[in-house]
Amino acid sequence: MVNDMKDGEAQEEGSTDSEEGAEVEEPLVFEEPLDAAMRERDELKALVQRVQADFVNYRNRVAVERDEIRRNSTQRLALRVLNAVDQFDTALGSERPEGVDDSWFDGFDGIRRALVQVLSSEGIEPFESAGEQFDPRMHEALLTAESNDVPANTILNVLRKGYKMDDEVIRAAQVQISTSAAPVAESESAENSED
Repeated sequence: MVNDMKDGEAQEEGSTDSEEGAEVEEPLVFEEPLDAAMRERDELKALVQRVQADFVNYRNRVAVERDEIRRNSTQRLALRVLNAVDQFDTALGSERPEGVDDSWFDGFDGIRRALVQVLSSEGIEPFESAGEQFDPRMHEALLTAESNDVPANTILNVLRKGYKMDDEVIRAAQVQISTSAAPVAESESAENSED
């Protein structure tokens, strides 16, 4: 029995020693994988946040590109329709031949108005130019004429209307602009000084 007790005490003492040793070792053994798992979790969380931000940026970029493609397509189509509107304007502004019923011209005018309405529904509107100062962003000068009545570079006549789409010029107006008429005395004195 003494031996049994000694063995039992030894076992208890041994178990106490092993439990104490296990307590010291366990935090090292379990703490390290826990720290690694938490680091990995934080890295994955940061990665997911970056991927999510990249996806939001991608979605926004695609939306902007889609709007730009739609806008460019609308502008290209509008320029083609505007050529047809110009032809209707020319036909309706010319002298009407004899023997042609006015209803024909009314029909052409109706078609022209329908085309202009379609353009207007897409935000495409003509802009006024006559009497304004020449602006190369909005106007294309085809002709010049001397005039003492208005300042130089004033638009005298609009040869072809210009159009805007949401405040952006999609077709410049073709215009005739004024130039200042040189007084006869100045031009003669310039010729005499050359001689």
